Amino acid sequence: MHSEIPSKTWVRKMRTSRMQRLANKHPFLCVGLPFLLAVVGGSFVLLPAQQTKYEVQDRRQRMASLEELKGTKRKFNLQEEYFRMKTKGAWGEWEPKRVGRPPEEEPVFDRYDK
Repeated sequence: MHSEIPSKTWVRKMRTSRMQRLANKHPFLCVGLPFLLAVVGGSFVLLPAQQTKYEVQDRRQRMASLEELKGTKRKFNLQEEYFRMKTKGAWGEWEPKRVGRPPEEEPVFDRYDK
């Protein structure tokens, strides 16, 4: 006896496309390979951007060092500063002092209580 209604497995096979069958047989080709290509391709795309970033920073550093060489600005040396302060005699004779503020900014916390 031959039935006119096709079997469920035949209908299922008709509905699945070639890509779905390929994905079911070889999941690495549909998931793993695109992921690896995206990671490797992204590194090649980001490499020039990072290189440009470091070149700009290097250029700024060189310009700052050239400005220091042209000016009479003395480089800061921690050891020299220590000995200079030690010879002045003001090494342990300091106390913290509050910096003066303009009158409109003095009551900082009172402004929000109203």
